[in-house]
Amino acid sequence: MKGIWKKAGILALIFMVAVVVYFIWHRGGEEDTNEIYTSMGAESLPLVYPNALGRQMGVLYGYRQDMGQSGAVDELTVLPADFRLGVTIEERESRVTGIRYEIRSLDGEQLVERTDLQEWQSGEDGRISITLPIQNLLLEDRQYMLCLILNTEKGEARYYTRIVLTDPQIPQQMTDLAVDFSGKTFDYNQARELVTYLESNDSADNTTLGTVTIESSFDQLTWGGLAFERVGEVNVYLKELDGIMGNVELRYLVRRTPAEGEEEIYEVRENFTMKWNSRRIYMMDYVRKMDQIFTGDKSLFSGKRILTGISNDDSMQVKKDSSGRYVAFVANRDLWVFDQSDQRAVKVFSFRSRESWTIPAASVSLMGARLEFLR
Repeated sequence: MKGIWKKAGILALIFMVAVVVYFIWHRGGEEDTNEIYTSMGAESLPLVYPNALGRQMGVLYGYRQDMGQSGAVDELTVLPADFRLGVTIEERESRVTGIRYEIRSLDGEQLVERTDLQEWQSGEDGRISITLPIQNLLLEDRQYMLCLILNTEKGEARYYTRIVLTDPQIPQQMTDLAVDFSGKTFDYNQARELVTYLESNDSADNTTLGTVTIESSFDQLTWGGLAFERVGEVNVYLKELDGIMGNVELRYLVRRTPAEGEEEIYEVRENFTMKWNSRRIYMMDYVRKMDQIFTGDKSLFSGKRILTGISNDDSMQVKKDSSGRYVAFVANRDLWVFDQSDQRAVKVFSFRSRESWTIPAASVSLMGARLEFLR
C-alpha cells in the first residue's frame, strides 16, 4: 500500500509541474504554429512477455526503481512443470547488456533464489528469447514474487510478476475461454454461442458501451451493432487463481470510423471471473470497460462542453485558473489544458505516444510524457 501511495504522489507531482510549465510557456509568448512538441522524459524501456499457459502472456512494463513487494500485485504467471520459464524481451531503444532475476516470498522477506544469466542472443527483430532456469525450491500452489532485472544502455529496469507452480489445466482453460469469448463478441452470429453465459435483466444499464456486464443485453455485448474492430494483439493477464476460481483480464485497442468524422480509437479492458468444473467453466462475472482516446480536435469542444466520447467514467476532473480562461481536465488518464479564448487545446501529460494508437496493443508504452500544442 505504501508503494502505491508513493507512485500516486509522483504522478500528482508530474501533473502539477506540467501544468505550471504550460502556463509559463503560454504567457511568455508562442509562435503561431500548428504543433509544438517537447519531450518530457518519455521512456523507451524494453518490454517483457512471460510465456505461459500455451501463449505469450500480456506485456510487463519496467520500473526504474526497486518497487519491493508492491511491484507484483497485478499479474500471476503459472510456471511449467520443469520450472523453466520462457520470457521474450523486446529491446526497443534500450539494448540489453545484462539479465538476472530474483525470487522472493510475497512479503519480500525471504530470498528464495538469485541467478545471473550468462548468455543470450538478440534476434534480427530486436527480440530476445530466454529461459529462466528456476531452481526446484518452490512449494506447489504457493505464490512467490519474481523480479526480472535488465541492465540496459540507458540504465537498470525491473519487471515484476507473481509466480506459482500448479496444475496448468484450469488456468489454461480459463484464459482460452476468455480469449474465445472476447473474439466472438465482434461477430454477431458467433456471439450467439455466448448467450448461455449472460444473465441479462431489465435493471442493467444498456444506454452506454462504456461499461458492459454479464447483466447487459446481447446488443450491448456485441458492441451495440457498431463497426468496432481490434487494433493489434490482445494482452492476456491471469490476475488471480484460487483452486477452481480464477480471474482473467484482456487489454486491447479497438477502432471505429464513423460515416462522417475522424477515426476513433478506444482502450478496452475485459475482466472475467470464472469457476472451473470438469464438465464446463461457469462465468461468475464479466465486465468490459472502454474509453475513447481523446484527441483534442476542435470538433470536440462545443461552447462550454467537452465531448470525450464513450467512457466508463461518469465524472471528469476539471480545474479552472483564476481568470476562467484556462480549463485543465483529465480525459482517459491524459492531462489537457483548454484555452477558451483561443479555442486551443494542449495535451500536457500522457501515458501513451501518438504512435501507440496504431501499433499493436502489446507494444503500447504506458510510460511517457509530452507537451503538444494543437490548433
